[in-house]
Amino acid sequence: MKLVDRFTLWFLGVTLLIIPINSFITYMSIKSEIDKAAVERLKHVNQRVAQVLNKGEEPGEYTQGCRIKVVPVTETKPADYYEITDRDVTHDPDLKDNDRKITVTSWHTIHQQHYKITSGDYVTRSEQILAGLRISIVSKLIILIALVVLTARLASRIVLAPFYSTLKKLQHFNLKAKKRLTLRATKTKEFSELNTYVSKMTDKAVDDYISLKEFAENASHELQTPLAIIRSKLELLSESDIRGEQAVLISDMQNSVDKLTHINRSLVLLSRLENNEYEALEEVSLSKYTKDAMGSFADLITLKGLHLEYKIAGDVDVKLHSALVDILLNNLISNAIRHNIPNGRIEVTLDRDCLRITNTGLPPTGNPEEMFQRFKKGTQCNHSAGIGLSIVKQICDANSFKIRYQFASGLHMVTIAFTAGHNSSKLLQNDERSLHEKIQL
Repeated sequence: MKLVDRFTLWFLGVTLLIIPINSFITYMSIKSEIDKAAVERLKHVNQRVAQVLNKGEEPGEYTQGCRIKVVPVTETKPADYYEITDRDVTHDPDLKDNDRKITVTSWHTIHQQHYKITSGDYVTRSEQILAGLRISIVSKLIILIALVVLTARLASRIVLAPFYSTLKKLQHFNLKAKKRLTLRATKTKEFSELNTYVSKMTDKAVDDYISLKEFAENASHELQTPLAIIRSKLELLSESDIRGEQAVLISDMQNSVDKLTHINRSLVLLSRLENNEYEALEEVSLSKYTKDAMGSFADLITLKGLHLEYKIAGDVDVKLHSALVDILLNNLISNAIRHNIPNGRIEVTLDRDCLRITNTGLPPTGNPEEMFQRFKKGTQCNHSAGIGLSIVKQICDANSFKIRYQFASGLHMVTIAFTAGHNSSKLLQNDERSLHEKIQL
């Protein structure tokens, strides 16, 4: 729900709460004023009638249309004392004509005789007041709701314009551009504070990104030189007159240097992937790259005594950076070869929906859910740096692919689904059935 809709609902809720309270107060105020005016008029009529009687005249023309009743009495009361009554009366029972009548009684002494003068008049009933208020309230409420609904979005565009401007610029903010975020100036205090905080945050993110990128590039460059020197020195040492034990030590050192070089390159690659430096601009033929990869690893697979089966569709195109296709396939296939068993098998299946690589192997020693984390190994393989699957996972995340690893009864299965949402979940569920079928075979 949008912010303007929340404000609209909140305003309408408060309005619906206030209107009944305000209507009751208005009703009581109108009724009180009507009664007060009627009482004051009747008091004035009683005073005029008393004055006319004191002159010995008939009070008919001074009653102002009110009913007057003059009764001689023996008792008397103070001049400022009035007895006020309010009651409903019926003129015609058949018509159910109920009216409300107010009477005012006062006591006067005229020519040594005490009189009780009573005047009465009909006033507006409560139901009539409520009926008039009801029509007014409903009309105002309809007009108010219509105006709020029609003008809320227009007003929000004006009032919340700085907020929407900031939000739009944040959506298009890109660290790779290395540009500072310039936000629209506003006189609203809250939006001004928000812009200040966002500007500081994005500026720091840009600075950290530049520093991190420079560190990764410098670290990679600086490590290459000593590694190259160590490798060349080991090669010269291996060509000298050495004994068998020394040859083994030199070989182990060369393997460690090669592994360190591979780790350095992999970490730099991961850093670039996390910084989204490999943006896919066009689709590439994954079918062609997969076939080429099968040919590149054919000799190694044969040398390892493994059996390879593959089924590759000829028209599979995916939106992926060409430099990442080889990295993705090489890591997956080399991982399937490295963690296989003697006389094992590898199955590669590629269609428009997914890439699936299955291989025999020993059970993983770690948690399968941690398989795609850095330096997490599924088996105790000293030749693995533990970064290959992490790179594969990073490539998949950067391109909105879904990747899943499964193991059951000596079979490892890695599936990459190219489609997003519900279809990818359905494909990964189908892989469970496919894995169970392979186990039964």
